[in-house]
Amino acid sequence: MKMEVWIEGSARPIGVLSRNDDLSLRFTCAREADRPLSLSLPLRSEPYGDADCRGYFANLLFEGPELGRVMDSYRLDRGDVGGLLWHLGADCPGAVSITPEGAGPGKTPGRFPQDYDLLDEARLHAILLSLHLHRRLPDGERDKSPVAGVQGKIAVVMHDGAFYLPAAGSRAPTTHILKVSPASEPQITVEETALLAIASGCGIDTAETRPFRFGIGGRRINAILSTRFDREVRLAGREGLITRVHAEDLCQALGLAPGLKYERNSDNPDHRFSAAAVARIAARARAPALFQRDFLTHTLFNLLVGNSDNHGKNGSVIHGAGGTVLAPLYDVVPVFMDRNVTHQLAFRHGAAEFAEDLTPDNLSGLLSDLGYRRPPLEQTIRQMARLAGRIAEASGRLAPKGLADGLYAQAGVLEAALGVNFGLPKRDYFDRASRDDIAAAGWWDPFS
Repeated sequence: MKMEVWIEGSARPIGVLSRNDDLSLRFTCAREADRPLSLSLPLRSEPYGDADCRGYFANLLFEGPELGRVMDSYRLDRGDVGGLLWHLGADCPGAVSITPEGAGPGKTPGRFPQDYDLLDEARLHAILLSLHLHRRLPDGERDKSPVAGVQGKIAVVMHDGAFYLPAAGSRAPTTHILKVSPASEPQITVEETALLAIASGCGIDTAETRPFRFGIGGRRINAILSTRFDREVRLAGREGLITRVHAEDLCQALGLAPGLKYERNSDNPDHRFSAAAVARIAARARAPALFQRDFLTHTLFNLLVGNSDNHGKNGSVIHGAGGTVLAPLYDVVPVFMDRNVTHQLAFRHGAAEFAEDLTPDNLSGLLSDLGYRRPPLEQTIRQMARLAGRIAEASGRLAPKGLADGLYAQAGVLEAALGVNFGLPKRDYFDRASRDDIAAAGWWDPFS
């Protein structure tokens, strides 16, 4: 079974993916390829074997009903990555498509509005209600531009206040992701919108977002609309072209299977998601020092807002004409407010596995792991204090009161661990769970 691997914008396939009878994979770069598929698969004449292939290609398989339908229809195992991509690869996330040999690319730029269908109110409300109640699309609907993860979401185009979906057979890209709060967590998108707005106010490059609230069937349904950072939109009035930009998440860039998105999930220190692994990516970026600086800022912000779910699939890099850069901050949620999941950090900060452990020595260890030869400890603590102050000021304007109180409590945990005072104005008490309250409660879903 041979498949061609394409990146939108390339005139020819950049390589061939083979799925052998024993289900193993083999990837061979095309001789004329002018750029690599992934940082984990640099251009070379020798084919890549199964272990290297799975670290990248398994991350292209999105979760959801469509994956289950293909598995059931063709009697394929979840581990048959090549067999699943044979059927699903034309629609996998991002600019990459994988198609049977000779079939041509699975994705093309979108001509707006010719390649899109207007999403009328009745259909939009049916989609939103199903995502809210069941975290899946209604029966008969299919996401033509799927997004990784299990949260209720759909990829769309939004223009002049209206939503559109790619027309059947168009192979066109979307421009936004519409994520819907589930009935069990009706405020989660409200909190994510607030945290990303706060991050932007702190000068952090973030995915552009806006909140929505829909009234459907007597229910108030919250949602967040995020602009895709891996798209280029050239519209003049009501017409134009939408193209995909090649990007990959940090697991793909490191050649890590999806199950290794948390550092704690790997037994091999040389093959895991970690600060030291991110430093290896930074060394290959267009501007290594800027990449290092921006990733550190993302990490400090996530610490201060209690988002311990900043794993290897919640961070990405963008491959542009000038080289590789860190993608904007996205998927920021206040994990510390949830008592049903672990608060263990997605990757160690020095030796720290919880925010409570972030001593000066562990913060210095994080800086060393990120590649700082002389860890700027005092400078970084001052940076944290400035960020904490900006978060406190902005949360009073942008965040619901419970979240703002919780952010103050989270800052207090870090102050105690570091032995410093951020000088924040006091807020009402928030009963923040400690790691000991939460350690046995549960874990984040492996595909969150």
